[in-house]
Amino acid sequence: MASETRDRGGVPDDRQVSRGRFERTLAVAGRHEHWLWALVACSLLADVGLTNYGLRQGLTEGNPVVRAAVADAGIGSLGLLKAGAVALGLSLWLRLPRRERAVVPLGLCLPWVGAALVNASLLFG
Repeated sequence: MASETRDRGGVPDDRQVSRGRFERTLAVAGRHEHWLWALVACSLLADVGLTNYGLRQGLTEGNPVVRAAVADAGIGSLGLLKAGAVALGLSLWLRLPRRERAVVPLGLCLPWVGAALVNASLLFG
């Protein structure tokens, strides 16, 4: 299989630039991993709490799976789903090389922070 390589005169190609950004992100996240896990816990609680409050105020859950679970088993089912996600994340975290482990709490907290912010803006904004 032939591959094309070009000399770019010392200028990194797009893949090198992306790889460098990823490595820097990993390094920064790794230095602050304990804070990321704290943010996972806080964002989980905020999302569940704000979702519960929003449902009581007449809003509807946007995720159809969560909507069905909450309708069938109550708001505790949302907490159980999130606890399951954390358990899955922890099992992955244990298997990753140490320098890559911070991607797990980062991947958990980013969507939950986003969900909590959306909930808060709908409720209070």
